[in-house]
Amino acid sequence: MIRSSLSEISNAIGGSLIKGDAMVERVVTDSRASCDGGLFVALKGPHFDAHNFLPQVVEQGVEGIVVEQESMLDIPQIIVKDSRRALGAIAKFNREKLGAKIISVTGSSGKTTVKEMIASILQKKGKVLATRGNFNNEIGAPITLLEMDETHDFGVIELGANHAGEIAYTASIAQPHVAMINNVAAAHLEGFGDLYGVARAKGEIYGELSPEGFAVVNLDDDFAEYWLKNIYSNVITYSREKEADVTASNIVMNEEQCAQFELGYRGETQQVTLSLAGEHNVLNALAAASCVLALGGSLKDIAIGLAQSPVVSGRLMTEYLENGCRIIDDTYNANLDSMKAAIKFLSAFKGRRVLVIGDMAELGELGRDYHEEIGLFAKEQGIDVLYSCGVLTRFSQSAFSGEGQHFSHQIKLIEELKKEAKENVTILVKGSRSAHMENVISALMDDSDKQTGVIASSQGEQ
Repeated sequence: MIRSSLSEISNAIGGSLIKGDAMVERVVTDSRASCDGGLFVALKGPHFDAHNFLPQVVEQGVEGIVVEQESMLDIPQIIVKDSRRALGAIAKFNREKLGAKIISVTGSSGKTTVKEMIASILQKKGKVLATRGNFNNEIGAPITLLEMDETHDFGVIELGANHAGEIAYTASIAQPHVAMINNVAAAHLEGFGDLYGVARAKGEIYGELSPEGFAVVNLDDDFAEYWLKNIYSNVITYSREKEADVTASNIVMNEEQCAQFELGYRGETQQVTLSLAGEHNVLNALAAASCVLALGGSLKDIAIGLAQSPVVSGRLMTEYLENGCRIIDDTYNANLDSMKAAIKFLSAFKGRRVLVIGDMAELGELGRDYHEEIGLFAKEQGIDVLYSCGVLTRFSQSAFSGEGQHFSHQIKLIEELKKEAKENVTILVKGSRSAHMENVISALMDDSDKQTGVIASSQGEQ
């Protein structure tokens, strides 16, 4: 955060400042964290109220507090009606003082990958701050923006949502120069109703662009035309299948399923080799390239940054057991499209291909249909065996109607997988966060000395 006075902040967010003034250089929301030189915002939720921990944060050296009711503590405090909204207002106040260029990204699948790709490219041009982990909601996005100060040149802000209006809110705080929707898929349908609801919610990101800003649009997405009709800023398009500003051609996959291709932009081309596995990452790379091109980046810089994109834990991350069995960890999250991408990725390997899936969450009334679709798709892709665990994946198992077994609990599943884990076998594990399929990966890896993971990819985050 750019160093500011409490009086400045209070005026900006419409609060009431009492008991003095002070200078602060950061905002704190976790009462367990160090508070020196900070402004503590006392957030409230269904199961917590940070107002109960004010004495502790004062003891830890906080300079001021943001509260919904006056505290008896002798410390400067800004009184507001809603501390959560105040956090967003403070973040917007800080954002308006920044000189950095802001890129905001959203989408049902792959947005975290795209965020990391963009950050990798821009690091060659200046100081970059990118969203950490999944800090992409109405609390996480403001916290990310409050980590930025006058030393940053770029901010790459991931925006997620599980209900309508959330992206409009966080994007209004981020005020991006460039906004991008990677795709729309069957994720969080309980909050949006259907895919059209998802598309409308994601499209809110474009509504916060100024006429001078850039909207990056995936022409391969079914909702591209809908978004284009409602954009009133500059547009950069990308596609693998259609004529677009940014394209990929001559795609070749190596032995580890990493793509090499020619990146094209309005008549210019550049050879690119991706560090992340999976053909689906070609489209993610086009999304990242488009965002950087909107800021005036070069194809050469983009190629270098894409080649150095970091490993993202839990996203098609490949490791090997001592006996040569390949284990692919794609447990970060799952929806229909990302599950299909993972299955297609698994199908490209030689030897015995074992798919292990947990439930996909928040699919509403379509939960059974989508899980059956996954089983059928795995069969079509020639997957040798399917193991499933959970409630809805039993429908996947039935639709697959081949070798494998459904389990209600992970203990029995893990026992069976340890028998499968042999040379010339590839085991891919995937599920939504609520399925906790990372436990399966840990059990397999802990049972054998492992070599260093060599390849990682990303598609399953939501």
